[in-house]
Amino acid sequence: MHLIMSYTDLFKLPTQWLELGLDYPIVLGLVPAVLILRYAISLLLCSLRTTKTSTQRAQNTKILRKQMTPIGKFALASQTERNPSIITFFIALSNKLGHQPLGFSEFEILWKSRIMSEKRHERFGCCVSRGYFERRLNNSFHDYASEPPHPVNVQETKERIVEFLTRPIDVHDKLWQVELSHGELDSSGAILHSDELKKKGHSGETLALFRNHHCLCDGVSLSAAVADLSNESKELRDKMLYNVEAHKQRILRTSFIRRALSFFVNTITYYVFGSILALTLQAWNMVVSSNPFEQFMEMGLVTDRSVSWKYLASVEDAKQVTKSIKKGAKLNDLFVACLTAAIERQYECMSRGKCHTDNKRKGPTAVNLIVTSHLRGGIIMPDESIGNKIGAFAVTTPFKFKSGSSINRLRTISKALQLMKRTPAPQISYLITSFISNFLPKCVAQYALVKANCHSVATISNVHGFNNIIHWAGNPVEMVCAFLPLPTGIPIGIVITSYNGRIIMSVDANANVVPDADSFLQWMVEEYETIKSEATGAEKS
Repeated sequence: MHLIMSYTDLFKLPTQWLELGLDYPIVLGLVPAVLILRYAISLLLCSLRTTKTSTQRAQNTKILRKQMTPIGKFALASQTERNPSIITFFIALSNKLGHQPLGFSEFEILWKSRIMSEKRHERFGCCVSRGYFERRLNNSFHDYASEPPHPVNVQETKERIVEFLTRPIDVHDKLWQVELSHGELDSSGAILHSDELKKKGHSGETLALFRNHHCLCDGVSLSAAVADLSNESKELRDKMLYNVEAHKQRILRTSFIRRALSFFVNTITYYVFGSILALTLQAWNMVVSSNPFEQFMEMGLVTDRSVSWKYLASVEDAKQVTKSIKKGAKLNDLFVACLTAAIERQYECMSRGKCHTDNKRKGPTAVNLIVTSHLRGGIIMPDESIGNKIGAFAVTTPFKFKSGSSINRLRTISKALQLMKRTPAPQISYLITSFISNFLPKCVAQYALVKANCHSVATISNVHGFNNIIHWAGNPVEMVCAFLPLPTGIPIGIVITSYNGRIIMSVDANANVVPDADSFLQWMVEEYETIKSEATGAEKS
């Protein structure tokens, strides 16, 4: 799951995607075949339907009826009672002494004027009916929003987040929910830098805790909604349009012959050879991989969750560390390396416990992780509707004793991720899930999700947030933090969020595998410090 509001990743896509105006890369010849087959099936279904009365037709014409996205259908079909496909995130705001916080009625006016009145966000007023979005009649903001007492400590905030993640949503009634509460600064523990704010004269906080079913939209769409609610919404949209236009102009300055040759070469290498490589690696991982935490996942109550959030470092500091290690390395490579280190330490900790009595059993040397990817580079244009355009791929990451050092492990992970980025693996996963959700029964979707995750231990989503602080109705937004829904068979979900120059980590995990989420994130911080120390030592030597 992403909670993304970045246009920079779009520029990393092959230039021909923009030139052709494609929403996502398409294996040549596949889309016409799928569309023709889908059209034929829809005609057949229409012919088999019973004729509706004129009264029924008149009623239906008054209701928005829009087909769900394939990923939305897959989210509904693949979820289980234990693992509902629900995205949860919170927005934490602060207010200075003597200033009024964001009130419930003020937030209602803001939401209605910026979200419910915009066509791009019309799904927020819908429910699900027989595979379609239908507008709820007599929509009221109070059907979605409530104002409970403010959490008195961080543990109560965590309990509310867990309850939001695990309690199913009746999608036939509504698709999202929000709780708005106010209290003293630092009472909920949501704002990690509350001490800094107290020194600046801030005394109160507002916590907006959201949850929505994944069939509504992905994290990029939620980020677009967060941006549209802000005072800086017009500025953010103008900046996005400017950068996209500037990128298009750079493409047009390239000669036609060079563009045509680049398109031909990229089509062969990326789509043909890249698809073969991606499918081969996927098949190999499905056969030979194993999840070392499977023995722990079935212990205790399977519905128990462990959640936490923590700062990793500043964005600039993390960029400097990454650049000093390997040419072409990305921030996401660093995050995956830190996650792998925490998983290794968690396994060592669990193995030393009473639950692991087979000391002769050889421990794992590597684990598989699922890396999510937005197919549009993490942006939604101002004239585009919210949706679900995400894909994913599996990558194998080594444990430290196999790599020799933290910095060597990061280099190995960076090489593996760069290899996968040269393939259309996320697009292939999108096409396969689209086919399964449109044409195959629900049981197949659940089976496919379990098998296709390659026995992965965790899924990670790198979130590109806002570079500068934003405001809701004049109140500064201090924290943006999201939590992934756990897919069946994967015990750990990590979201890395960048906001206002800081990197925020959050974890949602099976409590049988990660009993202490705070320690898990601390291990990620310690691995980052180790990598930074080794990188500094290598530069000096």
